[in-house]
Amino acid sequence: MEDKFLKEEVLAFIAILSVLFLFYLYYYTTKRKVFLNLIIRFINPSISGESLEFVSDKLAGILFTGISPFVIFVLIINILPLKIGFTVGRTIQLWYLLIPLTAITALISFFSSKSQKIQGISPELRIKNWYPCHLFLSVLGWLFYILGYEFFFRGILWFLCYGAFGFWPALVINILLYSLVHLPKGKLVTIGAIPVGVIFCLLSHFTGSFYPAFLIHACMAILTEISSVFHNPELHFRLSKSK
Repeated sequence: MEDKFLKEEVLAFIAILSVLFLFYLYYYTTKRKVFLNLIIRFINPSISGESLEFVSDKLAGILFTGISPFVIFVLIINILPLKIGFTVGRTIQLWYLLIPLTAITALISFFSSKSQKIQGISPELRIKNWYPCHLFLSVLGWLFYILGYEFFFRGILWFLCYGAFGFWPALVINILLYSLVHLPKGKLVTIGAIPVGVIFCLLSHFTGSFYPAFLIHACMAILTEISSVFHNPELHFRLSKSK
């Protein structure tokens, strides 16, 4: 029993250190535009600079907060995906909670995007005219990014810390790290990450899955992006470039 406990503690500390290290790499590479320069050098796609920067940032996020954690914990350490929330769990049984939460998230995202502070950081795809291709690019980029992001936080980090330390320490650790990685995005987002993080952790705890946190987080990110375009008089949705 003691050996098992020590092993769980070790896994939890690896998860904590992985969050700190991989998010450092993510912010370091995006700030220095490492992926953007690589894409330009080896592919040189014929898309706008704003779209290219958005794609490169999301690719960096997918690599460091999604693919890398999966490789480390599932393929190398050999943890069963089921043990770190990669399962439906009780998600379907708790539909009566998830539907209202999703609806509330949608409303908050829509109305909060009227704020100039929110419009200052959203949309991340900083283009003036949004055509259907840009909408598709934004939705797809956010979906894959948030999938890896929530698997890391509310999957790996939550379940490993919960198994090693129990509910309250796992919650505190998760919220502290979740707020910490939002510091580069400003005070407003960092503070907002606290209540949001608590809700996501509770969802993972009661469902045994990170899927609900992913779905609601993705809904929040995508709707904030789209609503920010809708509410910003300097940005416009266009059906055709001919117009």
